[in-house]
Amino acid sequence: MTPLFPADPLPIPAPVWLLKGLAWTTLLLHFLFMNVVLGGSLLSLVYCVKGKPRHLEAALGVARALPSVMAYTITFGVAPLLFLQVLYGPVFYTAAVLVAPFFLAIIPVLILAYYLMYLLSWRWDKLGGARPVLFAAVFALLGYVGFTYANLFTLVCDPERFKPLYLAAPSGAHLNTAEVTLLPRLLHVLFGAVAVAGLFVALQGIRKLPRDPEQGRWQYRSGATWFCGATVIAMLVGVWWLFALPPEQRGLFLGGSLLGTLAFGVGVAAALAALVHVWLGINSNRPGWMLWTGVGALAVTVLCMLLMRDVLRDAALAPYWRTADLKVEPQWGAILLFLLLFVGGLGFCFWLLRLARRAFPPPDLPPLGSGGYRFILPKGPGSDGAKGP
Repeated sequence: MTPLFPADPLPIPAPVWLLKGLAWTTLLLHFLFMNVVLGGSLLSLVYCVKGKPRHLEAALGVARALPSVMAYTITFGVAPLLFLQVLYGPVFYTAAVLVAPFFLAIIPVLILAYYLMYLLSWRWDKLGGARPVLFAAVFALLGYVGFTYANLFTLVCDPERFKPLYLAAPSGAHLNTAEVTLLPRLLHVLFGAVAVAGLFVALQGIRKLPRDPEQGRWQYRSGATWFCGATVIAMLVGVWWLFALPPEQRGLFLGGSLLGTLAFGVGVAAALAALVHVWLGINSNRPGWMLWTGVGALAVTVLCMLLMRDVLRDAALAPYWRTADLKVEPQWGAILLFLLLFVGGLGFCFWLLRLARRAFPPPDLPPLGSGGYRFILPKGPGSDGAKGP
């Protein structure tokens, strides 16, 4: 019997475990940043529609951060995509050819979304009623990217469909909408993004507490509420996704695979821990440590989800492609250079974040008296001077 994919004659430049570890690490960072821009655009849309000064101030904080976070999203998304191509090259490229027009459109779509983010950040005061429209456009464009990748990666796990799809239409204009797990997968990612964006809004609220207690407290409570509600829905959708899988794949997370079962159990526990800490922080006098504990637990949850996806992909491809069978000829010089650049890049990113934080310090807001505070948006680029009680 002719194998579906011929053996790759080129050896991979590092052991499989190392390449997968690097892919998990970079993909974790990519997912965290990606969730901020995707969920942040949706959350800011809601805030702009509500239109109250405190909502607009929260949306402005997100708008100012979006261009920088988008840059990190793309930067940390390149590396895991390259690792995926090294480990699953023939499978990935074949699936990419089958969705080629949609896949190639991702680049101009991202460029347009990036431009709109800068527009929102730099021309906030002049946009007025156009802000909700622009946030909706950013969300739609980023949603297209997520939708395309979901189609691509679900197709990667079903190589038996490659040939029939190509024979049906060699142009490559295919989507994997017949996949039963596609909808729960998309909804899980969507509500997960809203949850992460809620945490981001809450973190910005914590930062404002010393200078503007009322706005900071409200913003923390708003972000935390969004996080908790979206997390609960994402967990319910995750159960739907789990039971939409074929029984043999579902069993991997219920005792059939040690890594899959551990990732599933730890991921659920970490998600619950994040939910409890963030929720308890709503009524706490010092919610900062609870929020950061929730952020750490959320990062563990996302990492466990990535491990589960890896286990699922390897199981689905086992009859056709096994990474354990790949020939390995380590190129330790190149790997060491990558690690040095990666660590240096992380340090550079943190330095840039500190610079950005100093560039937009929280404003000093004078009290109006015992009844409340005056909400004044920062002067200069990105403000409209809105006031409210």
